[in-house]
Amino acid sequence: MPKPAKPQIASANDLLEGHVLYLSRDGEWTPDRHSAFVSSDADEIAALADKASSNRQVVDVAFIEVALADDGDPRPVALREVIRDRGPTIRTDLGRQADHTIQHGQARNV
Repeated sequence: MPKPAKPQIASANDLLEGHVLYLSRDGEWTPDRHSAFVSSDADEIAALADKASSNRQVVDVAFIEVALADDGDPRPVALREVIRDRGPTIRTDLGRQADHTIQHGQARNV
């Protein structure tokens, strides 16, 4: 029996700024992980990411496994992706953890 597909989100880096972006439900790239489109269908998420990447705004599109919290928030499973999402582990004054404008529901779209 095949294993059930695990939920994933698409992640990439902003071509000009280098910031981590996530593919939203409406096919736009956003810095807000909470707005990321979650799918267990690899073909569905890949098609949406291909369409959204056609404007060449992002590089290094990757599909990362997530676990869904009780509130539906997608949280990266791999430690590498957790660190990539938050920013440097030794300098909490840098990266996403230092940017208080990027909070659940308040992130600006890029």
